[in-house]
Amino acid sequence: MFSEVFTVICALLGIIGLMFLAFYAARWLNKHFNGGFGGSRRMIKIIECTGVAPDKQLMIVEVGNKCMLIGVTPNSVNKICDLDREDVELYESGDTVPAVPAGSGFMQNLKRAFAERNKENTQNKEDGRNEKDDF
Repeated sequence: MFSEVFTVICALLGIIGLMFLAFYAARWLNKHFNGGFGGSRRMIKIIECTGVAPDKQLMIVEVGNKCMLIGVTPNSVNKICDLDREDVELYESGDTVPAVPAGSGFMQNLKRAFAERNKENTQNKEDGRNEKDDF
C-alpha cells in the first residue's frame, strides 16, 4: 500500500518537475532567439526613457534606422522631433558632447535636438516658409 502511494507521488513530482523544466527552457529559447522560434528581430528599441512628471515620460526610440524623441502620457504618444543617428551613437558610447554643458546623456541629446529644431524654424521664418501652411 505504502509503495503504491510513494510511486504515485514520485510520478506526480516528476511530471511537475518536467513542466517547470519545459517552461524555463521555452523562456530561455525565446530570450535567446530574440522574439521567438521564428527568429524575428525587433524593429523598435527604446534607447532611453526618463520621467518628467507623474505618468509622463520622454523617450528616445529607434525604429528601424531612424531615431526620434517621443512624449508618452497615459492617453497619447506624440513625436517631438527626429534625432540624428550620430547623436544616439554618441550617447550610447558614453562620450560627452563638448558643445553642451555636462549632464545626463539624455538631456544633452534633448538640448541638441531642440537647438537644431529651433535653428531650422528660424531659417524657415527667414525664408518666408511656414510648415503649417505647406500642405
